[in-house]
Order: sequence, then structure tokens, then C-alpha cells
Amino acid sequence: MREAGPTFNPFDPTQVDDQVATLARLRTESPVTELLPGVFYLAKHRDILEVCRAPQTFRQGRFLPLDQDTRSPDELNLGETDPPQHTGVRKVLAGLLSPGRVRAMEPQVRAACDRLIAAFAERGSADMIADLGVPLPGAVIGPLTGLPEAWHGQLRAYSDDYMARTDPDPEVARAAGERVDRFDAQVRELIRERRAATDRPDDMLTGLIECVGSDGAPLSEDKVLVHLTKDVIVGGTETTTHLIGNLFANVCGRPGLYERLGDDRSLVPKAVEETLRISGPVQILFRVPATDATIGDAAIPAGANVALGYASANRDEDVFEAPDEFSIDRVEDVRKLHLGFGFGIHLCVGAALARLEAVSALNASLDHIPHMALSPGFEYERVRFFMMRGPTRVDVVF
Repeated sequence: MREAGPTFNPFDPTQVDDQVATLARLRTESPVTELLPGVFYLAKHRDILEVCRAPQTFRQGRFLPLDQDTRSPDELNLGETDPPQHTGVRKVLAGLLSPGRVRAMEPQVRAACDRLIAAFAERGSADMIADLGVPLPGAVIGPLTGLPEAWHGQLRAYSDDYMARTDPDPEVARAAGERVDRFDAQVRELIRERRAATDRPDDMLTGLIECVGSDGAPLSEDKVLVHLTKDVIVGGTETTTHLIGNLFANVCGRPGLYERLGDDRSLVPKAVEETLRISGPVQILFRVPATDATIGDAAIPAGANVALGYASANRDEDVFEAPDEFSIDRVEDVRKLHLGFGFGIHLCVGAALARLEAVSALNASLDHIPHMALSPGFEYERVRFFMMRGPTRVDVVF
């Protein structure tokens, strides 16, 4: 099957950087392709929905390359687990990030955006990653976690270190892993203190400590740690930073669009959804069939790795008209159709909060800065982790 379509390695950051044309060929020539031995890439929107609708057949894959993954089952992220283990933890996190709770957070999120943007609004230029995309998620998520306020400023660095554990430079990966381990040791002490407490605050740490697993027992210390630090902190900071960066890169890179959004704020959520479609932070995730399966005309053996090509599905010509164009005037219901937050039982649990942060960030920017454009000569440079699409910086002038 590998000869049927274009050559493409979705694990190679250099190929992911320039993948749009290759993904278009895959959708047309070989929608289900064994790109590497035992790795089947799904390029079509319909096939990814089919897999996501069958979680009993297609079990969760892991986020780390198998040759680098030495974790125990208790150390897996929420997005790497299946029911029933997945169900109880997701219920806790979903309750703490329910639509009602997220709506109630809007003043806090908007105030954080106003404060950050006011700090550079008179400067005439900014890097929308360093000045907004990096500090905002920590300011929003920090108070939710239950971690001490003094630790909130470390959350972004922790997230960066966690992602750097797979850096091709072994020294960089080693040093990042050691910093992650040191922060995790501090969180473990906090978990033990909270378990011993009788009067616990209503936050994510308490929710996880009081969660009962599928075996009827409280979550282990390892599980509480991974769900708080990897799912909430890393998941909530990395993807939101990338979303904000992609949003400003898309809007400021099209002459007049920023000003149009300033004139009609009802279009701001559309710009966010179109960004999630055309440049969603998560480009690919994995499933593993529990039994032999068929997708389209392709036979997939049990135990294979099935790569859900979200980056390709979100540009599927059968779903989106002129899919390679960024447009806030689409007739399609982009929010319902794109897979920027995944689909099914593993839909991103923090989707509502990420949307609120992105919409608030753009609205606050429009309030403080009436005109904005990319700096002359700006070139988009993607972060190196193969699963993610986000700029290392977004230089703007105003």
C-alpha cells in the first residue's frame, strides 16, 4: 500500500512544515495510506469521523514515539486512555470546565487580555507570542489548577520543557526532562498535602484527588499528577498559545482583515473557528485498532497505528469550498465541521476555554490597537514538535 500515494513522513518536522500539497495528493490519490510500516495515515474527513465514532474498535494511541515511551499505564495522558479509565477523569475535568463555569470566567479572561495588551499597545510593535500568546494561558489556567500563585509564572516554562523531552538533541532533551521531574516532585508534595487536608478548595487538584477511578479506588498519585500537569497545564498552555499565534498570523497577514474585524465584532468568533480549521494547533493524533478493521478500501491490522490527519481533513475539498483559503465569509458551518478540537468522546475537554481565550485576546487587541499588520519581512516558523502547528513568534506593527 505504501506505493499507492505520495511519500510523506508525518513524524518529520521538516516535511510537516510544507505538507499542504502532499496532503492534497493523499486525499485524491490514496486517502488511507501506509506511509510507514504499520502506520496508516487517514487524509479524508469522512474516514476520520468514522474512526472517532468507533472508540471500542479504535483505541487511543500514545503521544510519544513508542521507542521513547517508557511510561506506566498510570502515567498516560487523558487523551491516551480509553473508557472506563478515561470516563471518570474526563467527567471531573469537564465539570470544572463546563460551559457555565467558562462563561463565568469571561471577565477574568478579558481582564488578563486587557492587562497584557495595554503593556505593549503604545510600543508600535510586538511579538504576539511572547507578549500575549505565552503569558495569557498561564494567567487563566493557573488559578484553576490549585497550584500556589507563586508557581503560575513557571507553567509556560514547564510546558516547554515537557515538549522538549523529545528534542533530537539528547542534551536538550535530558536537561528538559530533569526540569520537568523537579517541578513534578514539587507537585507530588502538594498532592500529598491536599490529600491529608480536610477542608479542600474547589479546584482541579481537589477534583482529581476526590475522583474515584474505574476500579472503585481514588486515583493514584501518578494519575493525579499527569492529569493536572500534562492534561491541564501542558494541554491548556501549548494549544492555546499556538491558537492565538495562528489567529494573529492569519488575521494580520491579510490586508484590511484586522480592521474589518474591528468594525464588526460578530466576525471575531468566525476568525477563531477558521483558524482552528486551516491551522489548528493539533495536526495529528493516533488510534490503535483492537481488531482487524477496514477503513474505506483499506484493511488495517489489529495493533497498527492509525494516524488521524486532522490537518488534511480540515482542508478536505468534499467538506470545505476553496479549502486552502482563509475566509471568514464561508457558508459552511465551520465550527460544526472542523476537527480543530478533535471529535467524539475525545473532543478536547478545554475547547470552550480555548475559544474564550482566543476571542477575548482578539477583541481586546482590537479595543486597544485599531490597526495591526505583520512586520515587513515576517516569515512563519513553526514549532518543531511534529504534532503541533504554531508559530515561534508573530511580529506585528501598529
